[in-house]
Amino acid sequence: MTALNRYFTTVAVLFLTCFPILGQQTGGSSGNDDLRKAGTLHYAYEFAQAREYYNKALKLTTDSLEQIAIMDRILQCRNGENLLQYIVRPTAIASRTVRTEDFYLYLNDFDNRSWIPIPNPFVKISDSGKHPYYTAMYMPVSEDRVIYSAPDGNGAWNLYTSSRKDSITWSIPELLSENVISGHNEIFPVLSRNGRTLYFASDGMPGMGGYDLFYSQLDDETGEWSVPENMGFPYSSTGDDLLYLESRDGHYSIIVSNRETSGSDSVKIYVTEYIPTPVKTPLEKGESPVAIASFIKETPQPEAVTTPKTEETTDMGGDARMEDYSKLMHQLRRLQEEHQEKLDKIAESRRIYETASEEDRKFLEGIIRDVEKEALQIRRQMDALSEQIRQIEQMFLAEGIIPVVQEEKAQETPAAQEPAAEETPEYTFSRHAMGKIPYIIVEQPEPEFDYTFKILGRNEGQFVEDNTLPEGIVYQIQFMVLSNHASVRDIRGMSPVFVTRMKSGKYLHTVGLFSTYQEAQSCLARVRGNGFRDAIIIAYNNGKSIPVKTARTMENERVLKMPASGNRSTGSASRQSASAASGEMSYQVVLKGYGPSLPSSVLSAIRGATTKDLTKSGSDEATVFAVGPFSDRKDAEFVLKILEDLDIKNVSIESIKL
Repeated sequence: MTALNRYFTTVAVLFLTCFPILGQQTGGSSGNDDLRKAGTLHYAYEFAQAREYYNKALKLTTDSLEQIAIMDRILQCRNGENLLQYIVRPTAIASRTVRTEDFYLYLNDFDNRSWIPIPNPFVKISDSGKHPYYTAMYMPVSEDRVIYSAPDGNGAWNLYTSSRKDSITWSIPELLSENVISGHNEIFPVLSRNGRTLYFASDGMPGMGGYDLFYSQLDDETGEWSVPENMGFPYSSTGDDLLYLESRDGHYSIIVSNRETSGSDSVKIYVTEYIPTPVKTPLEKGESPVAIASFIKETPQPEAVTTPKTEETTDMGGDARMEDYSKLMHQLRRLQEEHQEKLDKIAESRRIYETASEEDRKFLEGIIRDVEKEALQIRRQMDALSEQIRQIEQMFLAEGIIPVVQEEKAQETPAAQEPAAEETPEYTFSRHAMGKIPYIIVEQPEPEFDYTFKILGRNEGQFVEDNTLPEGIVYQIQFMVLSNHASVRDIRGMSPVFVTRMKSGKYLHTVGLFSTYQEAQSCLARVRGNGFRDAIIIAYNNGKSIPVKTARTMENERVLKMPASGNRSTGSASRQSASAASGEMSYQVVLKGYGPSLPSSVLSAIRGATTKDLTKSGSDEATVFAVGPFSDRKDAEFVLKILEDLDIKNVSIESIKL
């Protein structure tokens, strides 16, 4: 069975597995048909056509959850179109299908017994249960620092890090970086051989479907991890791509994915040649993304009738052209290695530059400039050579010839002096043993006080540790004034309770911290129903008591100040861009006419398009929602385009003078 057939056999199963909610509430069989067609096209990388069917299905459904799910798929299709613009073409040296539940044990580049089961002292099981893929944590005995995934309070799996303090004690786990939090799931973190690049899988960052593979790089100066970038196609696919790592010997890249397996019970491990500086080129007409995603080494010859070739033609012309093709491929690889050496030299010179004297810096500046010119020249040669190779490959394919890179012939030398050829060792699979959970103590942070209003059991009420009120306008519910500080029994299970001693010597007891009058009002009935019938709402501004009427007026006046839409008095687009670059102008995407709250479908679209803040100003029908700020207008236009494609109305870009 060809990879193409295997792929489409898998599509139907994957669609039902990954889109369980789609089609349950869609209006009529027409909507279900549209979703099935969209799913098939989506998994086959026909993103433009898939979007058309998703949009048809979106118009036919009235179920809000299904609308959100469909809009997520539309965004994935748009991401997929972008990721297919420039691609690399690695080929599989080896592959193996294994069980999902313990696939990591078949990866020889991890130490034996280095995976420990979940739950363990680092990873606890949340209320949502075990993760379907992340069932073990990588914890080699020799490491003093671990990076792993664990669920947060909302059930999302985030990346954490902890360091060894002594033989059994590990530090309080910390989130690895704000840059790698998507609000969804990040799993299977793996460091590169030099420890400066982190690879992981995420289903919450911009991808083409399911889990995609991402990488983040460590900044030596700040110690922070960079904003993750998608590894691109074909490392990321429309299936669930779970793990990426570099082999220890530097020869291979290893990808684990279910893109070609049926259901979630098995995954496939692909071993490809490691490409240190991959050259991305456009997807050509006639190239199959499905075949490329399968890392096919030799594309099966088309079954179309071709003109027979004589034995003489095959022997004479074919061999000669294949030899020329192979020479070009070897030449390209040498240029890639030379280009990487130049880049490494530039990076090393820049590191030395940081601590060098003024005189040495001038000398290093000249070296860096020269090497950069050399690297640029090599890159141009690589681009030109890649174009030659592409044309030859197209010619071969047109004639039904499968291009094969022949081994590079060594230069003729005396037999005694001929060096032994250095061959890349063949990759073999073997199964490691599972590790045991070690006896360790993981330090835990002090629990933070929960300021959410609630009524607990009779003797479970809670007083706050710090009675200081936050800045700005806050509302509280005053429920009693006593001569003495109330006991836990007196507050009847309420939390959080604040106690303030008044000038008269009596004790004012209030409960809750509410940012709006409406929130306080919604809880007032519960306080009165708890036995405090005289409870009232009071207000503070920056810790000082103010009349509730004044607070409500101030609350309603918290309107975001924005210039009128379409203001062009600042000049042309180029002048606006220059102002933004100098810090004088920023932009935001504005939504109007939605009333006091945005529909869940619109909120989901915004969250899928950007991580920028969403603010609300005004009241009732005059409410304005703003997404931003964006320092670059192009970023705002990108979000606007996505929202407009999803048929979201009353949305525009407005500029803000800083």
